[in-house]
Amino acid sequence: MADEFETIPDELLTDACGGFGMQLNSAMYRARELGLRITSTTGGRHARHSYHYQGRAFDASGSAGAMRQFFREMSRTHPTELFYDPMGGIKHGRHVGAIGGHRSHVHVAY
Repeated sequence: MADEFETIPDELLTDACGGFGMQLNSAMYRARELGLRITSTTGGRHARHSYHYQGRAFDASGSAGAMRQFFREMSRTHPTELFYDPMGGIKHGRHVGAIGGHRSHVHVAY
């Protein structure tokens, strides 16, 4: 007996998270609304235990103004990590200052 899979309607498919958590997916959506481009999710080169490899982080880049706005907005969503060197960094709810390597993009993890 063959397994049968039911497809989901197109209107639900557009909201599928693709394996990312809802908070991360919402942050990606907001980044795109601000005109930012998602430059990294689970691929690429990151720190050894990066949340990227767990599907819990992404990087977004674009204009400095849009990245500043995105950083400000995301800082109010209680991210696990939020880094953008011109504005500093947050890790586990603590302000840690700039950590380096995040001048050209905003890193956010939940």
